[in-house]
Amino acid sequence: MVSDVAIVGGGVAGAALGARLAGAGLGVVIAEREARFRDRVRGEGIHPWGVREAARLGLLPALGDAGAQELPLWQPYEDRVPAEPYRWADDDPDGVAEWSVGHPALQEASLACAERRGARVLRPAQVVGYRRSDGSVLTIEHQAGPVEIRARLVVGADGRRSVARRWIGAETERDPVHHAVGGCLFAGAAVDPERAHDATFPGGRALLFPQRGDLARAYLIVTDAEGKRIGRDGAAGFRAALAARFPDGALHGAEARGPAAFFPNADVWSSRLAGAGVVLVGDAAGANDPSLGQGLSLAFWDARVLGDLLGAERDWELATRAFTEARARVFDTVRQHARWTGSLVVDEGPEADARRDRVARARETDPGAGGFASIIARGPEGLVADEDARRRFFGEDRAA
Repeated sequence: MVSDVAIVGGGVAGAALGARLAGAGLGVVIAEREARFRDRVRGEGIHPWGVREAARLGLLPALGDAGAQELPLWQPYEDRVPAEPYRWADDDPDGVAEWSVGHPALQEASLACAERRGARVLRPAQVVGYRRSDGSVLTIEHQAGPVEIRARLVVGADGRRSVARRWIGAETERDPVHHAVGGCLFAGAAVDPERAHDATFPGGRALLFPQRGDLARAYLIVTDAEGKRIGRDGAAGFRAALAARFPDGALHGAEARGPAAFFPNADVWSSRLAGAGVVLVGDAAGANDPSLGQGLSLAFWDARVLGDLLGAERDWELATRAFTEARARVFDTVRQHARWTGSLVVDEGPEADARRDRVARARETDPGAGGFASIIARGPEGLVADEDARRRFFGEDRAA
């Protein structure tokens, strides 16, 4: 089988890129390992900048097919009491808000969109070999028998444990663990379904993102030790921890509808992003600290930027080089921002309290902090996470 592009992995990043390229008339084959996407603890909020990227890819109908729900208000809580909600439209001329969507449904809808646009999907399909021979050649075990795909370019979209990294001689790198991030899907949470709910407390943060069908994806951001303690009791412990952070009754009738699990917050990325006829996207290229929920937005960004470059540049080696340089810059920005934010959310003690107070004062006169305080809405492009940006983010550039 011959194709312009062979994509290993049909999750959101791979399927979105496949849809973009197939829609531009390129030959695309997507090899997806799983016969059916199942619920895992995954990112299920799409930040406003990510919604814009999905729109630029023409994927808003796919979000609708997946049952995505718009959350126009961000509802904070202080000591379990609702504070003044934030309306995305107040600061965004486009009025683009946070969206919430079930990850497996989004994977299915994105892959179906790619197929409708002309991509060929092999599923379930296991990649068992890769070699360079007058192009890039994949060997795949498929239910119809072994398949060999010869492509101009192979895209590794195969997640955090990417096999494609080995094909380009890359190593997996990761930051030290600072805290833990846990998630669980619940049904029956008594919260406003048009708001994202955000409760901060000493040492952490609890979030609820309502979804269609009376569901809500819940997250806890806590110290590693606290995550281990809560995790010992599974979904029941997770529910109890949430109930202690939101108003009385918010979790009274809630029931778990999926697994509850905690994971380390650390960013994980590939030491190289391209080589030997292969380029990495999505979590295979680099997975940001899940505490910040940037994963889906980054997946759409990858698909849009790489897709645009491949469509505009006849020399695909130059196109992939431009993509990897841009991707490295963007990933460094969200990585540093996540590290800064983690210290504000989880760290405890007098020094941490003083840091939070200083940031709060700085935001009164510099609400955007040079773009880093509004990165969730506007995205990371154009931002540079250098020492000057760090000092401004923490209000250290101001007189005491």
